[in-house]
Amino acid sequence: MRLQIQQTQDGSHTLYWPERDEHYHSVHGAVQEARKVYIQTALIPAMEACSATGGSTVRVFEMGFGTALNACLTMQQAMMRKMKVEYTVIEAFPLPEDIWSRLNHPALLGIEDTVFQAMHRQAFDARGYEISPFFTLAKIKGDLQTAVLPDSRFNAVYYDAFAPSVQPELWQADIFVKIRRSCALPCFLSSYCAQGQFRRNLKAAGFTVERLPGPEGKREITRGTVL
Repeated sequence: MRLQIQQTQDGSHTLYWPERDEHYHSVHGAVQEARKVYIQTALIPAMEACSATGGSTVRVFEMGFGTALNACLTMQQAMMRKMKVEYTVIEAFPLPEDIWSRLNHPALLGIEDTVFQAMHRQAFDARGYEISPFFTLAKIKGDLQTAVLPDSRFNAVYYDAFAPSVQPELWQADIFVKIRRSCALPCFLSSYCAQGQFRRNLKAAGFTVERLPGPEGKREITRGTVL
């Protein structure tokens, strides 16, 4: 993958994949998109549900580590709320250091460079490593089709694969059956994708599906919930 760093409208960086004419984030703003789609739509409801039942730990699964932007924003939310997050991510194509080291996420979000570096340099060995007192990260290198996910574990799922036109294999019905089995109760799945077939696959897997207003530049996003 030949990747180019580009600045989005909110000042944050994204990556552009010329061969597929695909961006990692919205050109209208990588940070504003991530906050709306994943933090506000999945993480915060999961944290609130956890607090309501006296829980102290939220377990998050992300499809696609990418630039680590979603992980950074999740860590910040965990530290602000003083609620522990155990974050698991699967990534088939980890970024090389000459790409991730030039991203402006740490400066823009006020995250120490050493913390950002630790996220990216951490081994893909599926073990949880403490990145901050309230944030543990486990990274898996591989593809979701063959990965084995634990049953009834996750309270929030960030479904951030490339678009169905780019990675159709990651939007098939059996993928969401697998994810549904890995959901604890309750669980909130969010995605930037608003495709009708994606929503039908979520519903068939057992999710209650909502159409929600999207971030700037996108009319709708999707949330799937299991209660």
